[in-house]
Amino acid sequence: MNDKIHNLSQALSGFQTDDGRHVKKNRQQPLKVLHLLSQQPAKTGSGVYLLAMTNLAGKAGYQQRVVIGLPGDSPLPEVQPLEKNSLFAVRFDQPPVPFCIPGMSDIMPYPSTRFSTFTDTMREGYFQAFWEALNAAADGFEPDIIHSHHLWLLTALARIRFPDTPICVSSHGTELRQLKNAPQLAPFVLPGCRAVDRVFALHEENKQQIMAAYGIPESRIQVTGAGFRSDLFRPADACIPAAEKDTLTIVYAGKISAPKGVPWLIEAMRRIQAPEGKTVRLLLAGAAGEGSGEEIGRQAADLENVMFLGALSQEELSKILGEADVFVLPSFFEGLPLVLVESLACECRVVTTDLPGLDTWMPEDLCAERLVEKVPLPRLMGPDTPVPEDLPGFVDNLANALTRQLEAAATCRGETGISCRVAGFSWEGVFERIQAAYLELAGLSKTVNG
Repeated sequence: MNDKIHNLSQALSGFQTDDGRHVKKNRQQPLKVLHLLSQQPAKTGSGVYLLAMTNLAGKAGYQQRVVIGLPGDSPLPEVQPLEKNSLFAVRFDQPPVPFCIPGMSDIMPYPSTRFSTFTDTMREGYFQAFWEALNAAADGFEPDIIHSHHLWLLTALARIRFPDTPICVSSHGTELRQLKNAPQLAPFVLPGCRAVDRVFALHEENKQQIMAAYGIPESRIQVTGAGFRSDLFRPADACIPAAEKDTLTIVYAGKISAPKGVPWLIEAMRRIQAPEGKTVRLLLAGAAGEGSGEEIGRQAADLENVMFLGALSQEELSKILGEADVFVLPSFFEGLPLVLVESLACECRVVTTDLPGLDTWMPEDLCAERLVEKVPLPRLMGPDTPVPEDLPGFVDNLANALTRQLEAAATCRGETGISCRVAGFSWEGVFERIQAAYLELAGLSKTVNG
């Protein structure tokens, strides 16, 4: 591909899928993998996913480089086991991208730009910046496999930059929302993304949505799920049974924002009935975006039992979940929420909205035994905006479910066995499935673990 392409938008929108193209195979191990993420590592679910893949691929002996997006003044992050010279960052807030880093969600845990606001100039600058980063990452490092995150602009750009290299893409569900929120970008996304070699879907419903939205054949989409760090998220070594506690703890972890349902969770806290002889507190872990955190903070100002912890590291979050009694996820939209799996691995009872795709991966017995309780979603206008008249009932349902789970926790004096039933969702299990796809696409294996 000519590195001197001047109009990348034209190249992307005019890309023609060549079903007969010849992908280079018969590579030798160790494989060389180029990872792509247009956002910051570790800050969101896709960033945690990226770190898990590089860590496990390093243990498998692969050579790796990573392209990421960063704010202009942010230091290079730790991406184990890579050295800093293997990280290639697009720096936002400066030319050719003099704006905040765009996020795959419209509300991010750091200052961000919405793709729906992209002008032609912003789009061209975005393509130029990532094109240069892809070139730099490929210099002296001809990748055998490209593992991108999100079926979005960077993945489409990688397809035209590396026409003969197998590209795998982890879907996180948010790209489906961006297709609706930023439809003006779809002509630059769809042609290249349709030509990727393998898509890793979160669950069966996610797979069906990808087929419908992108026109990618089912044969190229594999359900691999998402995982948790089994070295961090596990039952506490010395856990005090909830029956012996004076205060029971509910934990929420995620963005402090309306699409995550946080304002209505706070309202539900006003209606919760604590078990006899107990008090209840809510700990909210996560950063806010676009000033919504301040408004939500004011909403909870009169509630002494509601505490905002700010953004936590994975290590800090694991300690909080290890001591929690109930985890709550009142979100209106998710792909496959990693924190839900992490909380289950820590033996937390769970109250969650009945998110699309939940039943396709959640172990059935957890719901049947009421260790996980699903709250009906309100009707939605668009992907994550609730119909106002449905919200009072939603708050009541949320409060009632939390009350039931707190009461159940208060009478339970032993482990529930939740963690054993989600052991297959560890990152090691996810990587085993993804590694099989790497090897197959590189011509080193003919089978893929499903």
